[in-house]
Amino acid sequence: MPEIDRREFLTLFASAAGCFAFSAASVPFISRTAYAETEAGVYHFPQGLASGDPQPDSVMLWTRVERLDARPGDQKLPSPKEIDLILQVAEDEGFSSLIVERNMRAGPSSDHTVRVLIGGLKPDSFYFYRFIAGNDFTPLTGRTRTAPSPESRRSVRYVFLSCQNYEQGFYGALRRLVNEDMAAEPKDQIEFVLHLGDFIYEHTGDVPETEKPARTIGKMPFGSKPWVPDGTRPWWQVGGQAPITLADYRFLYKTYLTDPDLQAARARFPFIHTWDDHEFTNDAWQSHDTYFGDGSPAQVRKLAANQAWFEFIPALLSDAEGFSGVVSQAHDFKTVTVKNAPLGKPDENLLRQDPDNLNALNSLTIYRAFSWGAMLDLVITDLRSYRSEPVMGSEVKGLTKGAPVPPVRLVKLLDAGRMANDGNPPETITYGDKSLANPRRQSPPGSHMGGPQKAWFKSVMQASRARWRIWANSVPALSMRLDFSGLPFAGFETGYLGTDGWQGYPYELRELMSFLKKEKISNVVSCAGDYHTHAAGRLPLDPDGETQSYAAVEFVTTGISSGSMFFGAERASRSSGFFRRMVLIEDGKNLRENFNNTVVNGIRAGIITNYTNSATIGAMFRNDKASPGLSFLDSNSHGYGIATLTEDKMTVELVNVGDVSREAGPEGAPVLRRTYFEVPAWSAESEPQISDPRFEGIPSFPHMPSSA
Repeated sequence: MPEIDRREFLTLFASAAGCFAFSAASVPFISRTAYAETEAGVYHFPQGLASGDPQPDSVMLWTRVERLDARPGDQKLPSPKEIDLILQVAEDEGFSSLIVERNMRAGPSSDHTVRVLIGGLKPDSFYFYRFIAGNDFTPLTGRTRTAPSPESRRSVRYVFLSCQNYEQGFYGALRRLVNEDMAAEPKDQIEFVLHLGDFIYEHTGDVPETEKPARTIGKMPFGSKPWVPDGTRPWWQVGGQAPITLADYRFLYKTYLTDPDLQAARARFPFIHTWDDHEFTNDAWQSHDTYFGDGSPAQVRKLAANQAWFEFIPALLSDAEGFSGVVSQAHDFKTVTVKNAPLGKPDENLLRQDPDNLNALNSLTIYRAFSWGAMLDLVITDLRSYRSEPVMGSEVKGLTKGAPVPPVRLVKLLDAGRMANDGNPPETITYGDKSLANPRRQSPPGSHMGGPQKAWFKSVMQASRARWRIWANSVPALSMRLDFSGLPFAGFETGYLGTDGWQGYPYELRELMSFLKKEKISNVVSCAGDYHTHAAGRLPLDPDGETQSYAAVEFVTTGISSGSMFFGAERASRSSGFFRRMVLIEDGKNLRENFNNTVVNGIRAGIITNYTNSATIGAMFRNDKASPGLSFLDSNSHGYGIATLTEDKMTVELVNVGDVSREAGPEGAPVLRRTYFEVPAWSAESEPQISDPRFEGIPSFPHMPSSA
């Protein structure tokens, strides 16, 4: 945003998106006589209010307003197409010291949402805000905080969270977060929330048939019932829907945002967002879905998803300044026309070049970088819009049919493309006694970021001068594997626990970690989500190298409400006694999550722990390279992470509230355990280190004492 916009009142208005920008430099108060004849109870704000992307002198504010249904016999106030609003911003919660009072209009083109950029604010300061329609106020008072001044070297404290499936659980973790923050001393309060994606889940009915949903979502305006071309059963419950129009995506945001715990969190903290797949479509890549088989083009849905995200998520995009000389690429939503069409041939970055794909993707760009004083530079990436087609397509899945997990060997070979085997890729790929012509023999290596974003990411990392560089990474970079190759006579290969994250793009991850090491860029920490588990570890240059060198640290936060990794593994193990021993230990009514042990320490350690009922004996058979770099897993979890940054160290607290299948009430979900880690600041000449976990509450298995 140009410097003049920080000082002067702006009269900018984008009618298609409900966008405004105001300055707090002067306050010409607005007469409210226009509302004198309007009674209270005519308007309401069913999705609450929010703030986002705080800067030292500005913040983005948001709300959505509706007119309540007219009362019987009320002919005076017909349902308006547009609704006039007043925004008030003050330095105190009682609004006795107003610094902004401005009017604006919410219209149907943005579904009556408004996004307001307020400039001219003081750094490192609290502000309170509310919206008024007629004589009706937002039910909660918003509280936000600006970023510290660029030279500030004080400590920083923030939350990172993700994955809030509405039907799979309640948001009691968010209520817990709000309550604890309200009770905390000012120096210990949260400064912002980093949301790592899956704010909504685009499909409904994603609940196992044996389970009841915690709550249900109604029928979308135009949502289609999922179907499978060959007539087999959908992978989610019968009756589920997927959005196909802008109205459908808007409906989902409006439903999710009626949750009182989510509203309370958005009212208390400024949020900084990226997205993952479910804001568009499950396992998304570019403008392509993957519901059935290899999926199909979905440019129309991608465009609708982008617009809905922009309307409901307060983010600083077009007005974002460059970062230390690196030009910002982010921009607000742009209306374009697209159709669903084959994605066309890829370029050297494997970005499909058909105009509809490019137009849908380019309608909104959200990767961006911010500073929080001199302590923290925050690098926010988009790992869905530009990623190349996944290597585990239907042909390769057919080849590996019977493999319990995608084989690491094949994924790495295919992802490397023509660079495999030092530039000599095989003509065929094999698994067991089957073979297949190598479908990626002539292709460039896969890309998770896409070429332009990757170049921007590297430039930002080079330009960063803060003490810490936090990478807002929607999917884990830590390797999570099942080391089947260590089992004699099993006939299986070691495989990844899914390839929808960085495990599906190991070539580029190795490139990025090598870049950080070569450029002597230290104190890089990835905060990741998506996998519905708490996890911690270090990111190696080459996970499968003979010796290990590390470039960064990663903490993965579990889901707020989405089904946990352990729950998925337990369900999958019900038909296999051997696999079930890897997943859990059942001792009467007690259940212990042996899956943590199996993934971190290896299958042999997990199996022997189960048979001996002793984690101590199982540890004797630990495989240090079972999941290279991974040192901690709490797979049966819901909650969030809290990070505190100082000059000397980063402290991370992974909060697990356990079961979220029931509404927690005003107290919030009770905490099952808190797991603490410390990461000392490191220099370019040293290796990152991470402490052993320290627990408050019931430790996660296998850290809890053995019964032996």
